[in-house]
Amino acid sequence: MGKWLILVPMLYATALAADPAWTWVDANGRRHYSDRPVEGATQVELLGAQGFTESRPTPPTPRPTGDAAAATSTASQSVSYRSFTVSSPANEETLWNIGGILSVQVAIDPGLQPGHRVDAYFDGQRVVIGEQGPQFTVTEVYRGTHTLYAVIRDSSGRELRRSPVVTFTVQQTSIAN
Repeated sequence: MGKWLILVPMLYATALAADPAWTWVDANGRRHYSDRPVEGATQVELLGAQGFTESRPTPPTPRPTGDAAAATSTASQSVSYRSFTVSSPANEETLWNIGGILSVQVAIDPGLQPGHRVDAYFDGQRVVIGEQGPQFTVTEVYRGTHTLYAVIRDSSGRELRRSPVVTFTVQQTSIAN
């Protein structure tokens, strides 16, 4: 008996998916769809249900042009950062019960030069501006999956180096537990 309780709804859903659909345009120019034909309607073939895959936001990569490109190139030549990464939180890390405050640490080699600063971008929005050291905090970080990257800027605000994007998840214990 239990097998029939599962099989009958599945067969019914399959039969519904196979029903024809109809479309037509009314006198006001609006397109309509229905499972029943009306005068002037044409039958349309419906494909399977549309699905979605998770996409993660990627930060924009601005490219300087003209004088800005020349200045960036000159600034980059005067100080060459060999590496620049967000070391904490780690990529794909899950953080528990952080209370909305994220402690961030960046690794810069060589160290941050005088007159340079670090800006941080949380979920694509600049949230830390002009940090002078490798440690800082980001507030209002709540449960969910987030992205974070940092940018080294010179004294005129030009981007010198960008870290790879780190994706992390914040979990919060429910008060119901």
